[in-house]
Amino acid sequence: MSQTVQARSAIPIVVATVFVDVVGFAMVLPLLPSYAARFGSSPFMIGVLVASYSAMQFVFAPLWGRVSDRIGRRPVLLLGLGGSVVSYLLFAMSNGFTLLLISRLFDGGSGATINVAQAYLADETSPERRTRAMGIVGAAFGLGFIVGPILGGITSSIDLALPGYAAAALTAANMVFAWIKLPESHHALTPQRTSHAPLPWRVIGPPVAVLFAATIAFSVMYVVFPLFGELRFGATRSTVSYWFAFVGLVTAIVQGGLLGRLVARLGETRVARIGTAMLAAGFFLVPLAGATSRPTVLFYGVLALLGAGFGMTGPSMIGMVSRFTDAARQGRVLGVTQSASSMARIVGPIVAGLMMQSRGAEAAFRTSAVLAATGMIIAIAMRPAHDKGADGAR
Repeated sequence: MSQTVQARSAIPIVVATVFVDVVGFAMVLPLLPSYAARFGSSPFMIGVLVASYSAMQFVFAPLWGRVSDRIGRRPVLLLGLGGSVVSYLLFAMSNGFTLLLISRLFDGGSGATINVAQAYLADETSPERRTRAMGIVGAAFGLGFIVGPILGGITSSIDLALPGYAAAALTAANMVFAWIKLPESHHALTPQRTSHAPLPWRVIGPPVAVLFAATIAFSVMYVVFPLFGELRFGATRSTVSYWFAFVGLVTAIVQGGLLGRLVARLGETRVARIGTAMLAAGFFLVPLAGATSRPTVLFYGVLALLGAGFGMTGPSMIGMVSRFTDAARQGRVLGVTQSASSMARIVGPIVAGLMMQSRGAEAAFRTSAVLAATGMIIAIAMRPAHDKGADGAR
């Protein structure tokens, strides 16, 4: 098998690895607020718990990205999957807030699956196809967020520890699959070829800023929606898991079927403008959609706005950043991008917990709307060159 054919055949394996990894992650994420509440945690502490994973990602994602530039993508992907197995076992065995927190810290510190998978695909795709490739990863992420919450809801109704054990078993099988089937990307770099040049912040800064603002806004959902749903609708853990699955379905449809065509027609910048506008509108409408005693068509319409808005914004900005980056720095730059997303997921849940504890869920949703609108303003201000002439920006 030629190197090119081998690389092409590896891309579906990378996408499948991301999908299964996200399924495990999404099995436990929607359960964190209710699990922590069982241990007497305040909304602020729940926000800290949700943010802890991203705090470790913020520190370690650039490191693992740079390591993958030096030693290859495959070993770093395998390490991330192994760390997730350990973290899910700790989650299953948690009998208090401290062990629950340790499980999230460990997973965030050892995991680098998403940004290294993005770097792998960047190795194997031409610059003009980068956003589509990032959309495929995003679609796998979205599909994982359909299956994961459903499995988490079902298994948690049987036993509270079962989601953690099931996620650990699934991720262990995924690691074995990747170990056997996944080759190294053929652009893996030796230490001598790895670039140490400064990052081109002038061109990658604006799309990273848009991604940062949109991610802060979107991450509020993970803390506030479970508590909001329980208080407003009397929603169970399973019901909230199905809401997240619905958001994941919309995201997967947008990223897997629509994003490539939208970017080809409109360009990444315009797609991001539309996506952030949808996010802002969705969060502004959540309190209105939740004014009834049970979820209505408007409520699910708002969830669809949120899923589609973030599904358009994230991959378009990541794809743009990747286009502006030479091959020697893909892992490093995408690690920095992941680090920015992680910082947003630190700030978002903590702010959401504080806002909900002091002013209620409506204030948290309005804050998200303002943040998404800020991302839209940045996208509007971006120069058209961010959609064209990627080669010249390198």
